[in-house]
Amino acid sequence: MNKYTQISGKLLAASALALVMSTGLVACGGGGGGSSVVTPPPPASSVTISGTITYDRVPFNTSTNGLDYSSTRQEPVRGAIIELLDASNAVVASSVTGDDGSYSFADIDADTDVRVSTKAQLLSTTGSEYDIQVVDNTSSNALYTLNGSLVSSGTADSTRNLNASSGWGGTSYTSTRAAAPFAILDNLYEFVTTYQAVDPDIDFPMLNVYWSVNNRAASGDVTAGEIGTSNYTRFNGVPTLSILGDENNDTDEYDSHVIVHEAAHYFEDQISRSDSIGGAHGGGDRLDPRVAMGEGWGNAMSAIILEDQFYRDSSTSMQARGFQIDIENNNVTNPGWFSEFSVQSIIYDIWDSADDGTDSVSLGLEPIYEAFIDAEYTSSIATTTIFSWLDSLEQQSGVPSAAITALKTGQTINGTGPLGIGETNNGSIPSSLPVYKPVTTDGNPVRICSVNDAGVSNKLNNRDFLFLSVPTAGSYTLEMSRVSGAANTDPDFRVFDESNTFFSGSNSGDNNVETVTLNLESRNYFISAFDFNNLSDPGQDSCYDFTVQ
Repeated sequence: MNKYTQISGKLLAASALALVMSTGLVACGGGGGGSSVVTPPPPASSVTISGTITYDRVPFNTSTNGLDYSSTRQEPVRGAIIELLDASNAVVASSVTGDDGSYSFADIDADTDVRVSTKAQLLSTTGSEYDIQVVDNTSSNALYTLNGSLVSSGTADSTRNLNASSGWGGTSYTSTRAAAPFAILDNLYEFVTTYQAVDPDIDFPMLNVYWSVNNRAASGDVTAGEIGTSNYTRFNGVPTLSILGDENNDTDEYDSHVIVHEAAHYFEDQISRSDSIGGAHGGGDRLDPRVAMGEGWGNAMSAIILEDQFYRDSSTSMQARGFQIDIENNNVTNPGWFSEFSVQSIIYDIWDSADDGTDSVSLGLEPIYEAFIDAEYTSSIATTTIFSWLDSLEQQSGVPSAAITALKTGQTINGTGPLGIGETNNGSIPSSLPVYKPVTTDGNPVRICSVNDAGVSNKLNNRDFLFLSVPTAGSYTLEMSRVSGAANTDPDFRVFDESNTFFSGSNSGDNNVETVTLNLESRNYFISAFDFNNLSDPGQDSCYDFTVQ
């Protein structure tokens, strides 16, 4: 574990006015003479210290999609906790920076040594609540701070400005990358305030952000920086973003779309609902529809929050190159309910004010947000797919169903309702339809398949979906038995109840058949069934009869 070095910033300006005493003689006319001494006012017992906190923002070169250090600019640190500390690091005063990065501390004792310290933390404990901290996961989760010099408060008001430098030396980072935590924090400030604009009472559960210069594309020990990729997850129950910082390979602190994309997963998980199983994904992939929904939502939200349709991600030597995705583009490879690009296109078109293709709506963020937090979506027996979300959206006031249908049709999606009933686009995998196969408790078999035609792990029809409605509470036996395909299979399934809670599962490793007996209540259940062999390469094709009796 690397030793933690606290970020320190340069004190750009400080002033203290010296006291000036003037003495004058006054001549008097008449018979007498004398002198009068003019005494100055007593020294001030308190002063005001104010200033502006900024950080270096490195923008993109839009030709290469890499970072353009030559165009680095200073931007305000917004909404961050700022403190005035004395020589023993006790807090003398505290506040938050304004939208212009400004702060002001009044009634500070004169002639007292103090320093300005800004935390990489957004905190609100009243109204819309949130606590977002950028910490060093390779140094015991130490909170990043930007510290000024310890200087006397003097006897007159003074200005102290701080700037967090990028640390870039021309061809490499040559000093502390002080700006990075504050660049990340500013994207999250934009995230929070955008949602507050549509819901002033929204509360955000505590969020940790792991960033370190050691965070790299290796999987293993997160405390050593082995985070795999920038991602969202929960560590010990705490929602956490992990952000890459590996110079000359992949750094993401200035990749604003990446930050907001991961924050969108946090929103799904903590404020809305997410059933995504995660994993690798790309634009032309035919994905498990839960993954397509989550990743498409993340991409769309990054464009919406940042008001920038071009998703950019820098990497390689000197962070000089990268890639971009046009979220507005409707020409999608392998379009459908299993495509993250189809999902992002639909959501972005619902929000934006530019009509193109089949897009004729400009609804803004509010109905999108309301659809995500509506019980129609968060408590549905249907898993989180574009079908269930659009069904929730169409229940919102003022949303034109015909226009939403046109957007779906433009992406070759035609199923209706939360279960996607009637969908005809099978993604060139016939067994992927219907989206949900209904199974009854009378023992009649339902044919399901688990295939690797689109890839493995989290791709279309690695898992088949079943919908079970139990009419009478009791003990039921669920069986998944091979009927065709690979000679040796490992069937498994997962059962979820109406509250989206994992109810039970099977993972015995038995060959070709899996049987579980469960006590089921009279309610609806969602079942995800698969061949365990399709969770990793090379995978295989196999079909089964699924029965409940």
